[in-house]
Amino acid sequence: KFDRVLADVPCSGDGTLRKSPDIWSGWSVARGVANFPRQLAILRRALELLQDGGRCVYSTCSLNPVECEAVVAAAVRLHNSTKAKQGGGFVVLEDGHDLLTQKLPSA
Repeated sequence: KFDRVLADVPCSGDGTLRKSPDIWSGWSVARGVANFPRQLAILRRALELLQDGGRCVYSTCSLNPVECEAVVAAAVRLHNSTKAKQGGGFVVLEDGHDLLTQKLPSA
């Protein structure tokens, strides 16, 4: 088990449209929906690899709620319902804003 896990999942890339305008030609709502099962599977595996008290970061370059919030909500719900049957190991959501605004220590 790991104390930190990064799940940087494949996505539609619609969050990069401004710097990569060529994405527009292949973009569709269906791409985000099609990515959902793979993203969910990756995040669920990441949560399984996490030790109690650890932190998992889910990352995409998409702005699509189907690829972001919906994946996280489904993974937390499924993980917690499975763990409830097994006796613990629940996942909770944490607002990471304060963590992102902290200055990293110098090496």
